[in-house]
This record gives sequence, C-alpha cells and structure tokens, in this order.
Amino acid sequence: MHKRAFMMTLLVGSVLAAVPAGAQGPDFSKAQIQATDLGHGITELAGVGGNMTVAVGTDGIILVDTEFVPLHDKIKAAIAAISPLPIKYVLNTHYHGDHTGGNEAFAKDGAIIVTHENLAHRLASPPPGANGQPGTPAPKGAMPAQTYSGQGTEVKVAGQTAQLVHLENAHTDGDTAVFFPADNVIATGDIVGTAAYPNIDVAVGGGIDGMIAGANFIIAHSDDKTKFVPSHGAVTDKKGVIAYRTMLVTARTRIAKAKAKGMSEQQVVDAHLLADLDKKWAQPGNALAARFPINVYRSIK
Repeated sequence: MHKRAFMMTLLVGSVLAAVPAGAQGPDFSKAQIQATDLGHGITELAGVGGNMTVAVGTDGIILVDTEFVPLHDKIKAAIAAISPLPIKYVLNTHYHGDHTGGNEAFAKDGAIIVTHENLAHRLASPPPGANGQPGTPAPKGAMPAQTYSGQGTEVKVAGQTAQLVHLENAHTDGDTAVFFPADNVIATGDIVGTAAYPNIDVAVGGGIDGMIAGANFIIAHSDDKTKFVPSHGAVTDKKGVIAYRTMLVTARTRIAKAKAKGMSEQQVVDAHLLADLDKKWAQPGNALAARFPINVYRSIK
C-alpha cells in the first residue's frame, strides 16, 4: 500500500462521519493531492476522502468523484498539472460527501455531472444522520445534470470512453463502477477498498450480498493487467481485489452462521468472529470500518 494513501485514510477514515461527535475533523488546509500515473492518460488522485480518477482525452477530461467541498481548488490544480484541458464530465460512484463534495464547484467550472438516478435521489433526500438529525440535501448546483437508469451508460470525450455500470445494493443503492476498457482501468467506488473493512450503508439499501456480487462482477470483467482504483487505499491489481472479495465472503459466511444460530448483533460483535481478518482489515481509528460486522449482520436476510 502506498504510504500517502494509507496515511490519508487513517486521517479521515471513510468519510467525515467516521469522526466522533465533538472531535476535530481533518485540516483541509494541510491536505495534499497525490497523483499516481496509471498510463494511457489515466491518473489516480488521492487526498482526503474517496480516491479520484482522471481520464485525459484530446479535447477534454473525465473526472471520477470530487472528494470534499474545501478541496476543489487543490484538486483542480492537481488536474491542471496533468493537463490544461477542461474537465467536461464528473462521474460520481455514489452519493457520500467524500465523493461528491466538489460537485457544485466543478459544475460551475463547466463540468457535466453524471450519476445513476438513485444517487441523484440520495443527494436530494439523504437519510437521517447517526443521531437522528435530518439529512441535509445537496445544493442545487451539486445535483447531476444527467442521470442514467438500468444497468449502465457511456460517457465519452475524444480519446477516452468511460463505461458506467450500476451495481445494485452494494455499498449503497446507487453505486456506479466506472470502466475505462481501452486503458484497462476500473474505478470501483466504495465497492472495493484496499485500506480497511468497507462501510456498508445499510440505511440506503447497501448489503453484503451486493458487495460480494459487485466485487465478483468487477473481477469477472478484468484481467491480470487491469489496474483498479479503489475507494480508499492504494491502487491494486486483480489479485488484490480477489483477496478483498475473499474477506467479504469469509465475513458473510461466519456472521450468517452465527445469525442463523440465533446470536444477537451484540453477541456477534462480542464474539470477535473476524479476529484473524482484523489483522489486515481493522484499521485503527476508522469508526465506519469498525461497524463492518454490524452492517454485515443487519444486511443478511
């Protein structure tokens, strides 16, 4: 794992919601946007929040995800250092603020925001917060100008084609994985991560079965040379995604057996059924990842 990706994930966890109430969040003024060249005009950017993917064509740029609101200028500068071309499209992998926070600012710059229709609904009508407080709708300028329904759509600039695939009820009910087939790069969103246990947003239709199905789809549509940009953590390869999928399957199997035996949610947590997996995936300080066994339990029908 790249040190910068690991350290940034430790800093912020999956999203700002991982910061306990009353605690100080990340200092965005000190955040740095780090670039990893994946070849063929594709670059991964990592800062504070979900990883981004930049695809440079000959007349414009496709940007996958936009991290947090205060990082727009730094992200824009990092992209300008890669190419002076305009950002024509912003593609969101899901609605969480560490992936959509910069939408409004990039839209003002002229980018067209494209998402699955369920993601647009979640931006407009987010669920209540952890303490029951009403969700705050995204500003009008952050809403997508284009949405798609069904299983997928395609977005193009000259020299780059992005295939958007809706993977159902995985991290949320509005997940999109973005495939760049000519470049053999896949931006997975929060369906795949390399830094810690994933957050499964059960409140908005996410579930462990959908996470496994999504990982299976991504693996099936890759090869040994595919480069994967995960939600959090370092760029990985097919072996890395297979190892991640194995973790998901193992966790589901153990927790499903315990639930079938009548164990309560708290009993499953107290039993530490994932102790061996924790050595790799239980990232210190990541509150959302710490809820992984609970979210798996709740999403098993």
